[in-house]
Amino acid sequence: DHLEELRKRLVRSMLMILLGAGVGWWLSGTVLEWAILHTVGHVVLLDPLEAFTERFKLALVLGGCVALPFVLYQLWAFVLPGLFRRERRLLLPFVFTSLLLFFAGASTAIFLVVPIVLEVLKTFTTASMRQDIRLSSLLGFIYNLALATGVVFQLPVVAGALAALRIVTAGWLIRQWRLAIVATLVVSALITPGDVVTAQIVLGLPLVFLYALSIGVAYVVQRLRKEAPEEAT
Repeated sequence: DHLEELRKRLVRSMLMILLGAGVGWWLSGTVLEWAILHTVGHVVLLDPLEAFTERFKLALVLGGCVALPFVLYQLWAFVLPGLFRRERRLLLPFVFTSLLLFFAGASTAIFLVVPIVLEVLKTFTTASMRQDIRLSSLLGFIYNLALATGVVFQLPVVAGALAALRIVTAGWLIRQWRLAIVATLVVSALITPGDVVTAQIVLGLPLVFLYALSIGVAYVVQRLRKEAPEEAT
């Protein structure tokens, strides 16, 4: 019965993703033009199929974003019967917060970090160089940076999970603030390619705020863990 239910929910999720990809294909031309104009201004195509394949990939990405709430609902409905009541109360806010943080991180990369990095990298060219960027290279650069930043923005969720498992506490996180600042600078330098100090600052400041938010999340989880007794399903 569980396998049959899982199959049905997977089929529904795949159908929703395909429907979202249709919407993504309709939006892909506008999104693609915006991404080019707000980053490098123009791109080159080195393959006859490149424009089609990149629009198709972008349509799948946009379709995944459109279908993500429905897919998560299917996952939630499948695992819900096996969860304790306290787990049900905690899991949904964690997932919702994780989504918000991921999209916030990806948006920070797309709207702030990517344009700054690309603009600064132009300064390394000389008079005999002409920068003609391939479409697939530009989109790959944007995808990778958005994904990396979105994952890094999961810091409060990770801190909350570790606090729930009694691995870290809010007090321990406060005592590690110096190390956290250094780690923030290192992570910002790793995500932003090249010697781009401005982009590192733009990305580093939100990371410092996220670390402070992580302390608050860990504290709240500690309080909930002490106050709420274990409940039956």
